[in-house]
Amino acid sequence: MKISISKIRFALLTASLLSLTGLALAQIGSPPGPVRFRLKSPAVPNNGGALPIKYTCDGESISPPFTWNEPPAGTKSFALTMHHIPPGDEAEHVYIVLYNIPGNVRALPEGSKDIGTWGQHTMRKKESGYTPPCSGGGGAKIYTATLFALSVPEIKIDAPPGMATREQLLAAIQGKVLASTYLDVTYLRGALAPNAAMGAAGNGAGSTGNPGANAMGAAGNGTTGTNSGSNSSAPQQGQGMQAARP
Repeated sequence: MKISISKIRFALLTASLLSLTGLALAQIGSPPGPVRFRLKSPAVPNNGGALPIKYTCDGESISPPFTWNEPPAGTKSFALTMHHIPPGDEAEHVYIVLYNIPGNVRALPEGSKDIGTWGQHTMRKKESGYTPPCSGGGGAKIYTATLFALSVPEIKIDAPPGMATREQLLAAIQGKVLASTYLDVTYLRGALAPNAAMGAAGNGAGSTGNPGANAMGAAGNGTTGTNSGSNSSAPQQGQGMQAARP
């Protein structure tokens, strides 16, 4: 049986095109799935929601609860910060510097003191632990909590016990960040959130129920998440703090 030259050429061309298509698909790979590493708080269900008065200087001044899930593979520990950038030339205010949170931990209860290593806040120098939001001035203030998933089980910082600063922590985790996720909360002094009003009467403490609106006013340059909880990003190993909000 004779086979024409043109048919052979067509068959070779078809095989070549199929091979190139398969190679291109292999290089592209499957489309990325949704980012699932999320920082949340039972006290603030929505990103940008109001922080109950209980966790501020007008309430009980205890740290709010946090939860998270599905960190990236290889996560050995976590670090958590919370800060506020005031307007003008004033230095940032830091409320939480916490690191060496074990990699199997998925929550911090309110008032937590015994999980991880606490560093120094900026509201009263030379004091470690949580300090509550207490910013005055007009309008609601935005406070950003950022959780970092780290590739190492322990971060060592050259500072006295309890005195590591946020700046020192961010420098120490450069190149060790697998992913980060943030949660913005807001607080307006002198204007109690509706859920806090009842608890505030008489004792200054609010409840931890649903605080209300999803009124995010993002500070910094984080990447936007896709659910109602918080925002998340996953830098490649070695990219350091590109994904972290300031």
